[in-house]
Amino acid sequence: MTPPPPAPPGLWTTPVRGRAALSALAWVLVYGAALVVVVLLGLVTARSLGAGRPDTALLALAVLAGTAVAALLAVRIHLLRRRGLGWADVGLRPPDRSPWHLAWQIPAVMAAGVTASMIVLIPLGAGAESTGDEADAAIADLAADGPVFAVLGLLTVAVLIPVAEEVVFRGIVLPALRARLRAVAGITLAGAVFAAVHLVPPALPYLLVVGISLCAMAEWYRSIVPGIVLHGVNNAIVFVGVIAAGSGQ
Repeated sequence: MTPPPPAPPGLWTTPVRGRAALSALAWVLVYGAALVVVVLLGLVTARSLGAGRPDTALLALAVLAGTAVAALLAVRIHLLRRRGLGWADVGLRPPDRSPWHLAWQIPAVMAAGVTASMIVLIPLGAGAESTGDEADAAIADLAADGPVFAVLGLLTVAVLIPVAEEVVFRGIVLPALRARLRAVAGITLAGAVFAAVHLVPPALPYLLVVGISLCAMAEWYRSIVPGIVLHGVNNAIVFVGVIAAGSGQ
């Protein structure tokens, strides 16, 4: 078997590119769509049986956690196992640089994201409160159902979702693009894909800054682990902020 060509400078050595990457991403979409179908069928069945409207918090938690688990299962089954790879091949490896750099990188990235949002949204007459209303509502529902759902929600958005998204976007999408593009173009495009997939137009400036930063960090550390930490801290702050805002009303 011919060994894969060397990875572009700055990336961990990985064969995840080209058809392997496209196939993995396709399976991630299939698994995500299958989860949506299962949830919808469950809702239709519950309604037909007269079970009433399901608990909103439970539904939100099932969708959030389910999509993350489905993505990781798709990567494990249809990429790693099929091609004889390990999680290190998608960047889950010890970073080459000290993780203590996160002490300044986390606040710097978040501050840059907020600044970008203000620059773009304020002239358009949109404030920070308009970003991510549906996501905020889902978080508020989790918190409203008590501390158990709040803790489970926090673990989902601050741990499970960051791991899944970093594996997909920085472990698969970024290397696939960097195999064909130079660093700036590849990092920018991968960050833009990350921002667009979230489907929250008012949050695009913030998500674009965070997405590009996470891609640059993956190359700088030669690992997606520091990015998972930053991603998790960001999501945790948003989660706690939404709960605090809701409790103060």
